Amino acid sequence: MRKFGLIASIAGFGILGVDLLLRVLVNFNSWLWVPGFLAVAGGSVLFLWSRWSTAAAVVPAPKARPLASSDTARLLDNFEQRFAELKGRKPSETVLGELYALGSQLEQRGKYTQATAVYRHLARVDNSYRDVSARLKRLMDADKAKPKLQEVPAPASPALRSAAAAPQGDAQEVQHLGRYRLEREIGRGAMGIVYLGRDTAINRLVAIKAIPLASEFSDAELVEARARFFREAETAGRLNHPNIVTIYDVGEERGLAYIAMEYLKGRHLSDYATINNLLEPRKVLEVIGRTADALGFAHKQQVVHRDIKPANLMFDASTDLLKITDFGIARLSGAGSTRTGIVLGTPSFMSPEQLEGRTVTGHSDLFSLGVSLFQLLTGQLPFTADSMTGLMQQIAEAPHPPLRAYRPDLPECVETVIDRALAKTPEARFDSGAQMAAALEDCKARIPSGAP
Repeated sequence: MRKFGLIASIAGFGILGVDLLLRVLVNFNSWLWVPGFLAVAGGSVLFLWSRWSTAAAVVPAPKARPLASSDTARLLDNFEQRFAELKGRKPSETVLGELYALGSQLEQRGKYTQATAVYRHLARVDNSYRDVSARLKRLMDADKAKPKLQEVPAPASPALRSAAAAPQGDAQEVQHLGRYRLEREIGRGAMGIVYLGRDTAINRLVAIKAIPLASEFSDAELVEARARFFREAETAGRLNHPNIVTIYDVGEERGLAYIAMEYLKGRHLSDYATINNLLEPRKVLEVIGRTADALGFAHKQQVVHRDIKPANLMFDASTDLLKITDFGIARLSGAGSTRTGIVLGTPSFMSPEQLEGRTVTGHSDLFSLGVSLFQLLTGQLPFTADSMTGLMQQIAEAPHPPLRAYRPDLPECVETVIDRALAKTPEARFDSGAQMAAALEDCKARIPSGAP
């Protein structure tokens, strides 16, 4: 069509030229200009129309917007809370399906460590469920085939990716945050990765919690999240108590916020929260009493933890050292949690007022400590349900099971402490952590030493 229009235009100009020559040379009044003009006009229209239609045909379709990192973050925020909630529910087809879906979503978005944890739990419940065995084997084989620390939760900042990708033991590849050299990964959670680091200024081992704020929060939230991070870390850093982990330093580098804190040896008390691996009752009452005393100290400084659970209590049996970890991180997590409408905390350990989004005070920490005490003594959670809605209803309205239905060997005073700690209203609980610690100390004296 374009060629035809071009030929018609050229022919038209030729005819117009002949008409002009006849008029000038022989003074002949020719009518050739009419077809020439029509040929030029028609050819030009055809030529221009063909160019426009071709250009319109090759205009690329708008590119689909890729999944933004904030979309992925919103989808996978609060993984630990969601996973803990599913693990706390009674196994059923619905629960297995939700676990399988959670593992699949994590796997699709490159969160292989979390996906492996979900599949491993699912396999323990029902190893024949769908293709969970094959998925678990594939992930574990892939993990063995690559260097340690290579996997980083997505999305993550470039700084976090480069730090996590450093092979263990390779001094040339080890990355730094501020004056701290990252040596190896020692843990990870919903908000970031914990590394064993070394303070190069004084050659001291520290634990470094690295949080990719730019990936966890949208641009609109980032300024507030950064200010909250430093404010909460500074507040937690002023808590000087033998049973609260010491924070040495905070900073931000290459978009990665970090907290340098005391490096602790030992195990999380969650390791002693299963029926087959419980601590002896006197030791449980002692460590929970020390925790209550430390919380009372923090509450006097107007600091509320908001996520007390055995996994945030580190205990070294060889030195009898107990430390509460993650002060200051809990409130920061809450800033991100509001994006998905999920309240902060691990659901099974939350107080009724925390679940309902009401003001949280130190009484909420004591409720969570009561749940922890019940689990450490029985290997069971006091509140379980098949859904988040059911769990919230249980915590808000249903009475917890009597402790002595599980542990008839314990004195009645232990059950009394738990009953008060798990009161539905804050006013009915202990007035302070110190008061709860004193009640636990009194009960411990009534349990024979060495009682199983």
